[in-house]
Amino acid sequence: MFKQSRLTLDEAQKGLVIFGSIPLRYTKPDFINALKISKQAKMYAYDTYFLDCAIRYKAPLLTLDQKLKTAAQNLNVETMEV
Repeated sequence: MFKQSRLTLDEAQKGLVIFGSIPLRYTKPDFINALKISKQAKMYAYDTYFLDCAIRYKAPLLTLDQKLKTAAQNLNVETMEV
């Protein structure tokens, strides 16, 4: 983020404060399902872990990654953007 001058240090620090205020629940992905989604969407399994969790918990997916957003929409997962 700094290497490509996308954010200032102040913006990054504010982002961390906002991130810290988000209530998180840690969950283990269904790795078998994530692998199936990975093959279907032709994506890295790491990205599909998020899709798997969004599907199982019927939760929207917050992402700026266009490929992940497209895959989510193809799977009828609601997406959110900032």
